[in-house]
Amino acid sequence: MCHQERWWWAIRAGSSIGEKRSWTGEPIVVDPVRVAVVGVGHMGRNHARCLASMKDVHLVAVVDPDETNRAAVAEAHGCLPFASIEDLPEVDAAVVAVPTGHHLQTGQELISRGVHCLIEKPLTPTRDEAGILIAEAENAGVVLQVGHVERFNPAVRQLRELVEGEQVLVVNARRMSAVSARVSDIDVVMDLMVHDIDVVLYLMGTDVAGIEARAVEGPHGSDHVTALLGFGGNRLASLTASRITQNQVRQLEVTTADRFLTVDYPSQELLIFRQGRIGDVGEEGFDGRYALDVETRRVFVRRAEPLVAQLEHFAGAVRGDHPCEVDGRQALAALELVWSIQDRLASVGSP
Repeated sequence: MCHQERWWWAIRAGSSIGEKRSWTGEPIVVDPVRVAVVGVGHMGRNHARCLASMKDVHLVAVVDPDETNRAAVAEAHGCLPFASIEDLPEVDAAVVAVPTGHHLQTGQELISRGVHCLIEKPLTPTRDEAGILIAEAENAGVVLQVGHVERFNPAVRQLRELVEGEQVLVVNARRMSAVSARVSDIDVVMDLMVHDIDVVLYLMGTDVAGIEARAVEGPHGSDHVTALLGFGGNRLASLTASRITQNQVRQLEVTTADRFLTVDYPSQELLIFRQGRIGDVGEEGFDGRYALDVETRRVFVRRAEPLVAQLEHFAGAVRGDHPCEVDGRQALAALELVWSIQDRLASVGSP
């Protein structure tokens, strides 16, 4: 029996379908979750690396039309290489990291086989395609998670816990970097800003009341965009995304009634700023001779790689441990804002 056949029979013998989800009665998967990565370009390689390091997950295979790519990744992580999904052995779940234009076809093929899917963001390039994938996943009873990885940044999750119960008044997000050859088929709103759009919706809700946007054109269309989102309750979000800035910036700022919080995404540093307070100053009032210090507190964040945290959450959803947090419908809500910003840019033109 050849090496590949031995793997195939070992995989079949380790079938993990059995129990039922407590809240839906649907079949769930028990450990280990058998996963394939479809598409091993830049992001697919990272997914394969993380999956290979995780407990309770078995990276079974990688799929890529490029023989050199798939062979290199398979050898690095001890899994099987395949040229197409049709050749895949039985798996419980798959990460889809193919170009965005192929998300629909790839997702449909996997969903039709009953495979749970984590699809890299953006879910699809069009509203109709997103609707098709969401409906087919729901009808098949499989998990459809979308790769909005910043949701799983420990600093972002800690920030959301800190502002729970408070009204978030203003969010400022900046995601900027230099020109890259990695992405050329989509503009910076779909490529980068979508991350922060998802985080803003995570923090502020979905009642967007107005949109303004301006762009600077670059080598790949709208390569520097600033968008202003108005929310109900006189709240505001300002987002800037750039692929023509000669420095990498990934920052989030949140203003509440009595605190200012900042997150540096890469370092996972979370700071809280609060204006110092003076008690009763007497009938004559405060005469301005004394300065109020700004209190600064660094919040302890248990650092972790967001991509690993995202994949662990996906595996847990596949096992039935919890509902999927970033499902297709939430990803579609972020895409609706992306398309609205793009429409606004088209209506006003470049400065």
